[in-house]
Amino acid sequence: MTLKIVVGILGVPILLFGASLTIFKPLRYGQRLRRRLTFFDPKDIDVKNLLDSPSAYVESDAIDSKHDVDIEQTHDVKQQAQSHPRLKLPPPSSEGKGLIPSSLDYLADLSDEYTKENPEVPFFWHVAKSGGSTIKDMYSNCYGLVEASESGVTEGHENDAALQVVTLEHGWKFLNVDTTIPTGIERAARMDTVQSGMLDLLVSPLPYEAVPKLFSNEHKARFFSVFRDPIERVVSIFYYLQKAKHEPTYNPALATMTLEEYVFSDLAESNFVSRCLIDKMEAAFVEEDFLVASEILKTKVLIGLLDEMEESVRRFDSYFEFDKPKNAACVKGYLKTGSNRHSHPGIPPSDSPVYKELLRKNHMDVRLYKYAVELFREQASMFSD
Repeated sequence: MTLKIVVGILGVPILLFGASLTIFKPLRYGQRLRRRLTFFDPKDIDVKNLLDSPSAYVESDAIDSKHDVDIEQTHDVKQQAQSHPRLKLPPPSSEGKGLIPSSLDYLADLSDEYTKENPEVPFFWHVAKSGGSTIKDMYSNCYGLVEASESGVTEGHENDAALQVVTLEHGWKFLNVDTTIPTGIERAARMDTVQSGMLDLLVSPLPYEAVPKLFSNEHKARFFSVFRDPIERVVSIFYYLQKAKHEPTYNPALATMTLEEYVFSDLAESNFVSRCLIDKMEAAFVEEDFLVASEILKTKVLIGLLDEMEESVRRFDSYFEFDKPKNAACVKGYLKTGSNRHSHPGIPPSDSPVYKELLRKNHMDVRLYKYAVELFREQASMFSD
């Protein structure tokens, strides 16, 4: 079996299931980088136990159920926060902060006061098919923010000698760097992108590349992201890549596969979000891995949820003190229709073999998502009047 990480949707790497993997750079840059890694196939996981006790998603005997949360309760969040928030800082991070990898030292803590005058840059972690395109496009189009992503290197701007703002169609503004791939991040670092003072928002799927290379103690990143139910996200990616011939990750084999064939194949995703968050793309998960991932979320990440996109954007606006959008109808349009959205069949029934296999292959992501939902509810207290 093989496991592949392919840099795909807007530069977002895709994790595919198996026993070894190959990593590719985006095809538009013409070169390929390969390395072999091992991966654990958790065949011994009791799927019934996962369904009955969703917090027990770990490839070890150590089980921690303290992060169980009813996802349905998130729909009450809007009643917990006022429409005109005033930011309240969370308490200082716990002793568990020592678990966070040193590569993320330049991510500011949520407990540290933030104002627009701080030399810090909002960093949006773009996870594929989780509303990231909507966030990126909305803040560019509706708010007029200058962003760094992959959009600024179109039309030959990846060869520019100096950092500059590139104005695209409709007046969207991007810096002429690509922060979605390793080589682009290295170039952005050489051009002092973060230190330039020209940047309003950085977008990248690669925190372990971007944070240590682009940021510093004097210019830290403020981390935020939007999370989606992992089973829904994997199903969405499958149907998207069946037709997205423009994506470097497009595989014609997927076009003729059923969801069931995909899920039981070597091509299916496995715990992609968790592995990216803790930078562990190989080997089995242990309980400490969940503790590391949950501590990163708790200490460093302003949480958004795809199922609560309007409330998430309200919090992002308040926390980062973004100016009011140029056109309120513009924001409502993105929240209603999204960007890069595609219609497809829903997820399979929870008692079906396909769903159980999806759960087995993404057990840690499901557990982490439940904790993100819990944090989303807790962070509402930061924005109450």
